[in-house]
Amino acid sequence: MSLKKYLGIHRIFLFCCFTFFTFCSQAQDASVENTDEQPLAESRATGPHIRVALLSEDQALVPNTQQYLAIEVQPDPEWHTYWLNPGDSGEPPKVTWSENTETLSFGDIQWPTPSAIPVAHLVNYGYSGQHLLIVPINSTDSLRAHDSVKISADLSWLVCKEDCIPGWATLHLQLPVDTQTNKTPDAPLFEKTRTTLPSEIELSSHYEINEDTIAIKFSLADINSLNTLNDAPWEVFPERNDLIDHAAQQQQIVTNNAVSVLLKRSAYFDPSSMTEESNTLRFLVKQGEKAYYLNSEPNTQLSEAATLSGIALLGILGFAFLGGLILNVMPCVLPILSIKALVMQQEHTGLLQKSAYFLGVVVSFNAFAILIILLQQGGEQLGWGFHMQSPLVIWLLAFLFTFIALVLLDLFTIGTRMAGFGNGLVAGNNAQSHFFTGVLAVIVASPCTAPFMAAALGVALVSEPYVTVLIFNALAIGFALPLTLLFASERLRNYFPKPGNWMVTFKHFLAFPMFFTVAWLAWVFASQQGTEAQFILLLSLILFALFAWLMTKTRLPWLYCALMILLVALPLTPASTVLTATTAKVTDVLPQNSIDFNADTLEQLKAEQKVVLVNMTADWCITCKVNEQVALNTQAVSSALTEDNVTYMVGDWTNKNDEILNYLKRYERAGVPLYVVYAGTNSYTVLPQMLSPGIVVNALKQAQEELSNVY
Repeated sequence: MSLKKYLGIHRIFLFCCFTFFTFCSQAQDASVENTDEQPLAESRATGPHIRVALLSEDQALVPNTQQYLAIEVQPDPEWHTYWLNPGDSGEPPKVTWSENTETLSFGDIQWPTPSAIPVAHLVNYGYSGQHLLIVPINSTDSLRAHDSVKISADLSWLVCKEDCIPGWATLHLQLPVDTQTNKTPDAPLFEKTRTTLPSEIELSSHYEINEDTIAIKFSLADINSLNTLNDAPWEVFPERNDLIDHAAQQQQIVTNNAVSVLLKRSAYFDPSSMTEESNTLRFLVKQGEKAYYLNSEPNTQLSEAATLSGIALLGILGFAFLGGLILNVMPCVLPILSIKALVMQQEHTGLLQKSAYFLGVVVSFNAFAILIILLQQGGEQLGWGFHMQSPLVIWLLAFLFTFIALVLLDLFTIGTRMAGFGNGLVAGNNAQSHFFTGVLAVIVASPCTAPFMAAALGVALVSEPYVTVLIFNALAIGFALPLTLLFASERLRNYFPKPGNWMVTFKHFLAFPMFFTVAWLAWVFASQQGTEAQFILLLSLILFALFAWLMTKTRLPWLYCALMILLVALPLTPASTVLTATTAKVTDVLPQNSIDFNADTLEQLKAEQKVVLVNMTADWCITCKVNEQVALNTQAVSSALTEDNVTYMVGDWTNKNDEILNYLKRYERAGVPLYVVYAGTNSYTVLPQMLSPGIVVNALKQAQEELSNVY
């Protein structure tokens, strides 16, 4: 063999050796450091930003004894791993044990109490720093046949900071078998970890799943005597990952013996997954360093409004009182109350005469409260102003206001029964007139929602009956108080002009606000039943006025009185088609840049990270229509609604709609208006009931900026 050929073969041999040793070195490095590529086969392992180990509390295994192993997890500073439910993202560590099941059995991981870990706009549940995942093991008598046992654990994990790195390792531990044992040097870690485990005391709990929330209530009776409670807020961790929106605020009310928490329901939760055989929800609740498990059972009696404490109830009653006061200056009530100005200069000596208006208001509000409670007990879904959704009620109110207007115009001859009846209703100076004025004022006030009223009524319609009655009475007192003081106080009445001929002129003038009210009712009726039914209503009102006029010109007043009654009762006749006309479609009157409200569409838009303005309105809601004119229909708001990524969604509650009512209840509202601006799934803002263009535009801009900062 020539030297040249020998040297060539030698070079090839050296190159192959170099390549082989380089490959072996890289493979060894990967097996030690890169857990993404090669599982580890030791009792300890190291991966990117984490170290793990398989530990034993005892030096030996003792047959027929429960002992403890643990997975030690040590993420780097600012990195974390996950709890059983990782929250909005992540995966919990998983362990698969390999050993002869005839000698050893392995229990579930005893999870330490987790912490909520905010990451951008998300919230995760997990652990930072060193911690142990303790696992009980039970041995059988057959273990005596072994001198030692090799336990293997196939471990997977996810360690995260802003990004996440998965890892895997196979950990082994060889333990001898003996009749007795001593503790290992790792035993103090086990004892320290046990102080972080939730208490073995499980608290009794119930839950209620609503359309947008999940309410839970748990008793503190079992732990009150332990003196471990303090004023710190409670944190709720569900074991199911798809149950709640983990980043949403948890609202809670704490009493001496119970805690009620309202949680925002996850968009991914499927209620059909809850069956009668498997309807228990498991939670972990934490206060400071103490934590307890809940096995929560369904409870239909639990309200999403939770149980009001005494202070909270006083606050709600205060809101109802203020709302009643403000309701006196709302445009829907002023025409009725102004009639009473005609009799303010006259004496009111009797107690009944002075208090009749107050009694009329209180009786009417209590009648509303009792009716709502009875209908709700029967399964009806109701909100404030629910009667205005009935076309029959609108029809009857139109005739009532027309009749009052005719009385104010002195159409009926003084001394006739009809004139006496009309003046006795509202225009007279007696207890009956004042009482009926209070009743009528409550009826026409129902389409209005004054500031402070919304929160109070929202609680009233989802609370216990006694709370509902209390709130309605607080509203009644606030509403009745101003006019009652005028009736009772001569000093206040002295501020009014002295009686004179001006009072007759003023009374005639007050007929026209009544006619304006009739025109508004006819418009609402058209929205409910269509324009053909509206024409029948207007024609009936004209004939009603004609027959009223003829009553004063003929000797047969009973005939025209019968015809008038027939017109009023027209919708109740078998041949009537007034209340069966085609209902006007909401989409026919929606603003050009809006879409009809649909709960599924709203969730889809939020998931697409759109800015959404939801406007819950009704044609019979005067507050709604005022807001549309002064704010929502202005150029500034219209321009903001045409921006990219902005959707305007309108829900019309003119007619009964359970989908809209359920949406209102999410925000503890009993009626319209309701305005909500969503920044995708990130957050939402409930706007005040009295709007201005600046309020709406600023809310839309804030939502767009929030989405821009997050994404």
